[in-house]
Amino acid sequence: MPDRDTQDCGSLAPLAVGQVLRDRYVLQARLGTGGTGAVFKALDRFRATLPEASQYVAVNILHARGDCSAETVANVCREFHGAQVLSHRNIVNVYEMDRDGDVIFFTMELLDGEPLSSVLERLRPRPMRRSLAWELIGELGAGIAHAHARGIVHGGLSPRSIFITSDGELRILNFGAAHRFMAAQSRSDHAGFAATDAPAYASCEQLEGRRADPRDDLYALACIGYELLAGTHPFGSRPATLARDYRVPLARPDGLTGRQWRALQKGLSWHRGGRSIGVRLWMQRLIKGGVREDSATPLQELTQPDDVRPKIPWQAAALFLVMTLTTAVVLAHFRSAFAVKAIDAPATLPLAANRNLAAATPDGEPRSDAVAAPATDATSKPVRYGESRTKAALKSMPLTISVEPTPVKSDDHFAEIRLHRNLLQKNGSFTWWTEPATAKPGVDYVPEAVAIQTFPSGYRATRLYVRILPRPMRSQRSYFYVAIAQPGRPHSPLIRRQVWLPQSSSLQARR
Repeated sequence: MPDRDTQDCGSLAPLAVGQVLRDRYVLQARLGTGGTGAVFKALDRFRATLPEASQYVAVNILHARGDCSAETVANVCREFHGAQVLSHRNIVNVYEMDRDGDVIFFTMELLDGEPLSSVLERLRPRPMRRSLAWELIGELGAGIAHAHARGIVHGGLSPRSIFITSDGELRILNFGAAHRFMAAQSRSDHAGFAATDAPAYASCEQLEGRRADPRDDLYALACIGYELLAGTHPFGSRPATLARDYRVPLARPDGLTGRQWRALQKGLSWHRGGRSIGVRLWMQRLIKGGVREDSATPLQELTQPDDVRPKIPWQAAALFLVMTLTTAVVLAHFRSAFAVKAIDAPATLPLAANRNLAAATPDGEPRSDAVAAPATDATSKPVRYGESRTKAALKSMPLTISVEPTPVKSDDHFAEIRLHRNLLQKNGSFTWWTEPATAKPGVDYVPEAVAIQTFPSGYRATRLYVRILPRPMRSQRSYFYVAIAQPGRPHSPLIRRQVWLPQSSSLQARR
């Protein structure tokens, strides 16, 4: 007779509709089959005095032809107890765990509706109506923030693990997926994500085998939020590691404010250091008023795409047109007046700029009888009439960058360096490289040769990343430099910033 801890469930009789478990749960319909169990709709005889809609539960049964090892049973128990401690309107309710002979099962709330993945599939490639998308994002964030406040990480969040009821309420399923992932990871590299069908929503750290933490739930939450707002996955359903390695660009969904877009980008960072923010605070930045838990839009309304944009009433459109024409006439008058004054204005620009002005007509074209003066700088250009002299001077100035290295923690795989610039400056390119110090290149970090990088158009900030190598015996803090300069300007100032690496966590623990 096989050992009970390692028996094959294939030797057990399969369960069928009509069977009764514990003389209480009458199996009435099979709802689905997952990696660890089958789910049935069941009549709970103990609920006979309740309204008919409340007499039914979902029974999640350990798969009759699956793995009944002690490890699998322990994982199911962990999932059940992890979900049982959570009581929230946006998290599915679980009731009790039991067994009938060799059949292990637990009961949970019976939901009528469909997974969010099905809703998105019907809408694709069009986004959900914007107001409804914000409702679902608010409910999802509320449930995840509630779990994190109680020390529980989902670890496998995806549209398949989110259920939308017929009344439009959102329920998060499958809490405890992080435990299943770690257990499966010991058997195969990505078996855990194959079971949860969530590789496109898993962070780089999870795909690389690190234990799930709240920042990984934030990445999945940001991916799902982006998909609701834009109608498509932020990186074309690519795994985060592939999107990171190929630098897949991120398009901004229409209608987001600057603050909302920055929050969404932060949640979609490929590195945990960029996502070091709590879900509740992140939601406050993304949604005005923070998380909301009182939304309930019928399911059929959620499947209506956001094709119809709000229309401006004709009265408002007419008023807007009149105001626009009036403003254009006033600006034209002031512009011509300013041009006349500019001709008679005293010389306040550098000599080379004044000579260029003298050699030009009011239309900005060179005079045939004028001799162009030699420029004092290769970047000096004529300043056109009506252009702000301060703005013109700023555009021709060397790029001004402020650099802020972020602290590196003992479990980080990358050092993050944030750069900020003045948006009025035209040249947004810079070169950067690493320089050794007490930290050893190739041992403590991956050295970077000279590379050219550009600020994204219209953005003041960008980030650099230097890969940190795991070194279990780093006895003390060490550092290296990141150097930044402006290409094509040999005399521009060189910026150097120290990046400190912490002492190894194993040595810290000994102390």
